[in-house]
Amino acid sequence: MIGMHLANAAAMWASRAAGAVRGDGYLLAEHAAGARVILLGAQARPERVLGLAPRRTLVVEDAFGVIEPGPGTVRMPVMIRRPGRVAAPPAGVRVSEVHDPDELAVAERVIVDGFPLPAYQPWSPGRALSPDLLGRPGWRVWLGRHGGAPAAAAYTYDDGTAVGVYWLATLPEHRSRGAGRAVLTAALAACPDRHVTLVATEAGRPLYESAGFVTAGVAAWHTRPPREPGPAAGGS
Repeated sequence: MIGMHLANAAAMWASRAAGAVRGDGYLLAEHAAGARVILLGAQARPERVLGLAPRRTLVVEDAFGVIEPGPGTVRMPVMIRRPGRVAAPPAGVRVSEVHDPDELAVAERVIVDGFPLPAYQPWSPGRALSPDLLGRPGWRVWLGRHGGAPAAAAYTYDDGTAVGVYWLATLPEHRSRGAGRAVLTAALAACPDRHVTLVATEAGRPLYESAGFVTAGVAAWHTRPPREPGPAAGGS
């Protein structure tokens, strides 16, 4: 079932990044903070993949062991949740779907600072999540408030087969208050008849397991610095 996640991630990046390119066993998407590659099969050639986007920091998601691990490699579980009932959301957190650019900027800042995402820091509106994403098919952004203050956020992408949850983050001052769980619950409740996929950090894994996700496999994330002079950029 890990293929379900990879297909969703590739479709999401193809929707998000203008000029995304499919090659032999991979998808390449260049974006504001670097470049991402999703390996879609074991036939991808390591030297070809690692030579892509030479002027940018490149992050490769490799679930097939195509690339030898290095100092910048991180392994994370890919998790899947089957369609089913969603638990009641935690009390005290109000979750809403984002529909306008101002609220998107609030959610974006929660994600950038809460995850955190160093490649997008210092935060500036629209760099991690462009306002035009709100009008694109499959995209939904979620914002949770605790005590009226922005606390947690995430976005989801529906590719027509499964829904992917991405960048679920909670600000440090709001952790252990149910904000992340509330956002996840709202996202799941919006697609009860779909499989849902995500990549988990070890810190987030207990939350996802308690919500019904199971590990489908493990992906290695490789980071390659720029090989040629060009824009200073980080990966994501």
